[in-house]
Amino acid sequence: MKKKSDIIAVLVIAALVITGSMVKIHIARAEPLDTYHGEWNLIRATADEDGATFAAVYDLTGVSTPSGNFDSKDSSTVANGGPFHIVAKNPAGGYGSPVSQGGVYLFSIAGKNYNNIDDTFSFNIVGWSRTNGMLQMLAEGDGVLGTQAVVEYPNDGSDAMGELVSETAVTYTHASTTFTVTNDGFAGVVAGMLARVTGTNLTNAIVQVTTATDDNNIICSGITSTDNNTDSTVQINPAFWADTITLDETTKWPVVSVFNATGDDEVALVAVDTTGLEWVQFVIYDADAATDEQAGDITVFGRRY
Repeated sequence: MKKKSDIIAVLVIAALVITGSMVKIHIARAEPLDTYHGEWNLIRATADEDGATFAAVYDLTGVSTPSGNFDSKDSSTVANGGPFHIVAKNPAGGYGSPVSQGGVYLFSIAGKNYNNIDDTFSFNIVGWSRTNGMLQMLAEGDGVLGTQAVVEYPNDGSDAMGELVSETAVTYTHASTTFTVTNDGFAGVVAGMLARVTGTNLTNAIVQVTTATDDNNIICSGITSTDNNTDSTVQINPAFWADTITLDETTKWPVVSVFNATGDDEVALVAVDTTGLEWVQFVIYDADAATDEQAGDITVFGRRY
């Protein structure tokens, strides 16, 4: 009996070996889902407008120097003002060409006020498919900064409150609402910027710089205080999220829409289906930080939805 069972066991093992050699085993590797943990990517590095108008950046109607083709795409990296590359890859199972990691992306826009609050900007969103794909207009619109501070930039956690100035142990003079340092710490500050101020005898608040006397003295309005101090903290110029975004048209691309974008001092979102695109760029204009109520230092973040 034992001899017979041994023979059966050998036959079973042999059958398994033969079957395994005839059948190609495919191990499926599922891509990780990022529904809950999609990280925010830097889509446009902090900078003022790219040009006075969209046409100053990409001339789609020009005859002598048209720029609606792939070769006219800005070749700079995002850090240097170029477009964002939606990374392509070859998933398990193999495809003839890379498959876009696109799908719906959510974009949020931040900026800085140089003219008190509610500074404005305009933008166009453009994209390109693979090499030789034409420039395609995805959306165009306008935005207004709200009063929800960015605090920390979501892609790297860097300071968005006192990116220009972050001074502690600042002397405050109650009678003239003047803040004073001795290290030229207010260099670069101009009237119209906003400052977050805290300290003894002060009500913590975001106030406006009305006068930049020199690199060591600034005067602010909107301060509530009761006396002098020598322990103030002054952070200039805080970034704020756009809370109002309006699109001129919603028929330029199959799926483009806005959410939470009606001025509630929260974070407005632009949703764009990037399927089939490899590159996306926000072209910012009407944001020179100097003219009328134009914002400056516009930054765009995005993540897969």
